[in-house]
Amino acid sequence: MRSLTTLLVAALCLGTVAATPAVTDDVRPADVGTAGAHQDLDRLDPVRYSYEDAIVEWVQVGSRNGKDRIWVDLIRPDTGDTGEPVPTILIASPYYNTLGRGWRGELKTPHQGPEVPTSPGVPLLAGGEAAPFPEWYDEYFVERGYAVALMDLRGTRNTTGCQVYGDRDEVYDVVDTVDWIADQPWSNGKVGMTGGSYDGTVAIGAAVEQPMTGRHRDALAAIIPIRAIGRWYDYHFMNGVQSFGHTLTPALFTAALAGADTQNSGTDDPLTPLWIAERKACIPTAGAIVDAGYASPFQDTRDEFWTERDFVKNLPGSRAATFVIHGLFDYNVKTNNAGHLWESLPEQLPKKLWLMNGDHVDPHVPTPEDAAAGSHVMPFPFQERFVEATHRWYLEFLKGVDAGATDGPDVEIQRRDGSWDADDTFPAAGDDLVLYPTADGALSTDGPEEGTLSWQDAAIGATSATLVSEPLPRDTRISGQLGFDLTLTTEGPDTTVAAQVLALPPGRGPGDSSTDVWTTETDRPLRTSYAWARAWYRDSIPLRGLSSPVAGGPVEGGEPFELAFGSLYTDLVIPEGWRLSVRFSNAATTVPAATGGTVSLDL
Repeated sequence: MRSLTTLLVAALCLGTVAATPAVTDDVRPADVGTAGAHQDLDRLDPVRYSYEDAIVEWVQVGSRNGKDRIWVDLIRPDTGDTGEPVPTILIASPYYNTLGRGWRGELKTPHQGPEVPTSPGVPLLAGGEAAPFPEWYDEYFVERGYAVALMDLRGTRNTTGCQVYGDRDEVYDVVDTVDWIADQPWSNGKVGMTGGSYDGTVAIGAAVEQPMTGRHRDALAAIIPIRAIGRWYDYHFMNGVQSFGHTLTPALFTAALAGADTQNSGTDDPLTPLWIAERKACIPTAGAIVDAGYASPFQDTRDEFWTERDFVKNLPGSRAATFVIHGLFDYNVKTNNAGHLWESLPEQLPKKLWLMNGDHVDPHVPTPEDAAAGSHVMPFPFQERFVEATHRWYLEFLKGVDAGATDGPDVEIQRRDGSWDADDTFPAAGDDLVLYPTADGALSTDGPEEGTLSWQDAAIGATSATLVSEPLPRDTRISGQLGFDLTLTTEGPDTTVAAQVLALPPGRGPGDSSTDVWTTETDRPLRTSYAWARAWYRDSIPLRGLSSPVAGGPVEGGEPFELAFGSLYTDLVIPEGWRLSVRFSNAATTVPAATGGTVSLDL
């Protein structure tokens, strides 16, 4: 078994905490984001071109299907008489006309003039003000000799076709765009991709697809996926359990956003009315088919629907240096996405992982107040550090300059005081500490005892069972996945087992109001992690690692069965004197089976 630091819950043992001490100051990485660091970058990759003189254009790249047109807005430095070829930073997004990009939610302005209105966004989810090139990449990188290309994803803004929400056609369009960029006389043949959420997701997909079907297999040289999805299954399901918060998300993209999004550039094309009509016609046709694929609560991950949306399975062939950034408390794109991605990256590939103290937030956000204004949590912003690390990554892998991008630790984790701890691996090396449930609701290291704990899996009248440990005798690091290994008995043919893990400050109980904010001032229970599993898939779910539920079947009521499963990935140092709590129920933000009746945990 891999050396993981976990909380293990077993049929005979419930729960472990890694007794690995906190990382000490002597292995903490050197501070970055300082004036000296930027002076170093200014020497290695100085400002050499005028932003005001940059060349701005839009292009329509032909899709490999021979029909659709991929819209790309492009800004690149005017290299003058030297004709120096430049690398490109590409961001492909479905949001340029609707939700906007970056922490400001900027929309993309149309190019042919202000008389053509920008889509106003979607009510309650509308983007902010319009900019020719949303986010910060053009302002920073063009002067330093990079092109920046912003691509409208299939079925959005000015790219034709249907919004297919995760289908491989989206990735094909990105690869075709990368190939087009590599063919241009102004290009040095190297492309980097980045972006948050959906944008980072298609960057991962393109990184695995480029070597397989791209004409320039090494063109996509570096990616920085931020709070991104590695497998679409891992966004909507966890060990066979459907996320309640994401049940309507496919329809948001294939119907609500598709209905609000209208082409607003290049409208002098005589075919524009046909493209617009096609997009609206996609809603009840292709959109409905996509929605149906996500709808069933029982999902066999061998189905073509899910294998097309699984980028992790092809990661061993990726050639793009990969810098993963994810929030420890991101319960939108959950941390299992970052964990599975990280563990599946090729060993020889340059890679780096940052786990930030925040939720589904943009790491470029400058202040906690700006994060909160966007309904996000980031107690300790690190904008300058993020910009510097991004610059080093692209300088090294797009221009071939030794910029120290991979110097220092492979893994860094932001702690509750805003500082960063370093490690060479994630999950961290450590020992499992096994905790066992007791009949009086404790978590103990003393071993199993006789008896059961029970809760109700029912549509009405559902209950829960809560376990609490003794105070931790020292600061204790929990890294990776907490593992649950249970023996259960149900009355009905199926059940959802949901576990919420809390870290309890002294004087606080599991029933007190909890928080996702992790600071030295935190005085409420901290939601540390969650875990879910569906008994239907009990034979195909691992204790830890990548879960691909297949060939499920009902359980026999009244007969005990074993169910092992892992939690979301995390990495926290729980202070001395705090306690851990595990609450078992039938849902915890997911869709319950509600068919198990009384569910009994064998101690």
